[in-house]
Amino acid sequence: MTDEPMLLIRESSRNLLKSNRRIHKNEQNDIYRKLEETRLARETIVDIVNKLKTKSITAMELDILKNSILDDQNNIEVVLSNQGSLRGLVRELSGTDVTKQLAAAGCCCNIALGDAKACVTIAKAAGLYLVTALDNFNTELAVLCAWTLGNIAGSGHRACVALHSRGVLTKVTALLTHHLLCDAALYAATHLAYHMKDDLSKEYVEKWTQILVKMNLSMESSHLLFILSCHVDFALPQEELYRVLQFTYVSIQKHCAECSGTKMCCELVYLLRTLANSDISETGAIIINYFDANLGVECFKTILKSNNCTVSDALTWLLGNVLNVCGENSFVNKLLMTTAS
Repeated sequence: MTDEPMLLIRESSRNLLKSNRRIHKNEQNDIYRKLEETRLARETIVDIVNKLKTKSITAMELDILKNSILDDQNNIEVVLSNQGSLRGLVRELSGTDVTKQLAAAGCCCNIALGDAKACVTIAKAAGLYLVTALDNFNTELAVLCAWTLGNIAGSGHRACVALHSRGVLTKVTALLTHHLLCDAALYAATHLAYHMKDDLSKEYVEKWTQILVKMNLSMESSHLLFILSCHVDFALPQEELYRVLQFTYVSIQKHCAECSGTKMCCELVYLLRTLANSDISETGAIIINYFDANLGVECFKTILKSNNCTVSDALTWLLGNVLNVCGENSFVNKLLMTTAS
């Protein structure tokens, strides 16, 4: 198989991650911005940033700064260019006043919605404290710090390397099984896995895969599973393979019953791509036998003939891989004939 399909899939994932970052930014606007907002004068923001060098800044001023960064991304540069301002944010983030901690974390979160340079800077200055705060008993603070780490990781490989050296992978792994923090942890893990690519160690590829297949796979967790499946060390042992097949079975039924669009509409695409990326020499016969026994040809014909090229292409890719590796198979041949008729 050539590298072109994989490159196209990676590009598709990259665009979706960027989209998720933009969506998260809009959510930050809704959650953290005050309902009645007025754009503050630059001098006011500069004055607040200067106060960060001292211990006289209030929680309200931190909130104003946090909101101003969302209102105008030029204020990110105001913060980063003022020597000592990031130390001030770290001071408040690592303090004992929860209100100030939340506001400081919010400032970091919004700065991390900036460009790659801003994210690398915040990773180096505050990364260790954001990672440490993931263990905080205040769930709101832990969630906010996890989202912040996800935003930082979403900027690219350099920021991920900086976070990796500060212990982010171990902490995120622990949070993936936390019922209140797993969504934010998934967001961070997805960006880390995508941008670190094969620099993500085999240990975490295996751990995250094991954790994900024990979840009720959603769009987000299936996306992360697919990204992991692109890793050189990815593997699906038989027990985990059957879990993915069970989720695929449910997802196919749901897709056929509920999905009518022509774009990425559900987790099925990621599950099919994950199966296609597995070691087909080991998994191919199991996959086809499972499909044949539980779903039959007609169900797959419906998908292949649908207007949703994203899903039908993913299924065709999987079937093509099985045919290439496992040779002639009556079930696969019947399905592939459908695309030619």
